[in-house]
Amino acid sequence: MQIAPETEMMHELTPEELKALQACFLEIIKDIDRVCQEHGLCYMAAGGTALGSVRHKGFIPWDDDVDILMPREDLNRFVELFEECMGDKYELTTPNSDKYQLESMISAVYKKNTLKAAFLDYNTPFPKGVHIDIFAIESVPRNSIVRGIKGVTAMGLQYIAVSTLFYHYRSPEKKKFFSQSSAGRFNYGLRCTVGFLFSFRPYKKWGDRFVRCKKDTGLWAVPTDIGHYFGHIMPKEVYYPPIKGPFEDFSINLPHDPDTYLKNQYGDYWVIPPEADREKHYSVGFCLDCAAEEQKKDGAQDQ
Repeated sequence: MQIAPETEMMHELTPEELKALQACFLEIIKDIDRVCQEHGLCYMAAGGTALGSVRHKGFIPWDDDVDILMPREDLNRFVELFEECMGDKYELTTPNSDKYQLESMISAVYKKNTLKAAFLDYNTPFPKGVHIDIFAIESVPRNSIVRGIKGVTAMGLQYIAVSTLFYHYRSPEKKKFFSQSSAGRFNYGLRCTVGFLFSFRPYKKWGDRFVRCKKDTGLWAVPTDIGHYFGHIMPKEVYYPPIKGPFEDFSINLPHDPDTYLKNQYGDYWVIPPEADREKHYSVGFCLDCAAEEQKKDGAQDQ
């Protein structure tokens, strides 16, 4: 059962806000889809977004985030094209780029003039708008021993990278939040300790380059997803080439074998989870037109 975090900084969306948020997500998805079609790039819906297409023909009714996948080469090309094709409306964070900030091991497209910041990001310089996460699909070694060594090392480096970021932007509010449980207090202390020990090197330098494989082995994975390096290792044919699936009022790309993909992630994905077990992402503030809200505040102060 999910319990709302005990902090006044957190905001839980109302049904009206959730509906407006999903409309904003749909706009972002369509813009990414347009750029990918124009430049021959491959993307596909991930996780709950793919599940929503298959099970609900659109958003999962209570879903408040959107994730997509891109094969590594396509993601690299998308990053190169981003400013020209989407920079007027959006911001980008991505690892291993001199041009864009590193917020995590996941790339993300943020809509400008919006606000939906995660609690861990409220005191960081990163974009804080409504965003879509882009997870890189990587080839992984066929040899199980080599794959195991590479996977464990990659997961360790990713933990260090996130911990150094965590340490760099620690705060009393975050410490108080994580101290609500013994597990949270231990995790906060461990993250800060690891981050401190490895802070001799800027967190941007840890990156995600180690997870990459120079050749296409025909075995694909999503190392930065919730399953980490080993969670979604499947034959390339499960992912590629993508197929079309219904999503609200347009068609979104799905993994080539959505049934195998979704069973890997959710098991029996046709079962609707009880309300208490449905995932929620609490945020620090929410606004879909920050400029208009600022004008309202300025007008109220002038009266």
